[in-house]
Amino acid sequence: MNSILQNLIPYLILYKYVTIFIIAFAAALVVPIPSGSILMTASAFASIGYFNIYWVIILSIIGNILGDNIGYWIARRYGREVLSRIGFRKLLESSKFKSIEGKFNRHPGFIVFATRFEVISTLSVNLLSGISKTSYKKYFTYESLGSVAQVCMYSLIGYFFTDNWTAINSTIGRIILVLVVALVLFLIFFGKKTIMRRVK
Repeated sequence: MNSILQNLIPYLILYKYVTIFIIAFAAALVVPIPSGSILMTASAFASIGYFNIYWVIILSIIGNILGDNIGYWIARRYGREVLSRIGFRKLLESSKFKSIEGKFNRHPGFIVFATRFEVISTLSVNLLSGISKTSYKKYFTYESLGSVAQVCMYSLIGYFFTDNWTAINSTIGRIILVLVVALVLFLIFFGKKTIMRRVK
């Protein structure tokens, strides 16, 4: 991710707000790039007057929300069909997946909100939300809240901790990775227990 960040910084300096929006949008839609790191970099530049921090935040939020929502609707319309064609039909039709899908659809809020803070989990949950046809009202509500929280968190770190944001970013990345893995394991374990209860 560090090499990706280094390659993107020149575009950030050259094209400024356009780059911020495009990266936020692309990372939320389909491309696993370190949008949080770019956001902190832009906010660090804003602290020395190169960017306006308010525009950094506003454009990042708009880019995130647009990317997430377009991804949701693409997955809802084409996701299940595409995944079936490339070899995931058995997984999608399995009782375990249907159990996890049902549980997710009943209470999607926390998972949608929490996964906004890590790009791979964001893309995965957007896909799951779409193919599971999760209530769009619920998805949009928690996705928007999560996007605002994520952008504000990374922006404030970059803006107020200009000299130390790279170390903080590294620590946050590890913490989020641990939390996402723990969440996935919990869902798998909980889904398995649900299936066992129904069998009994």
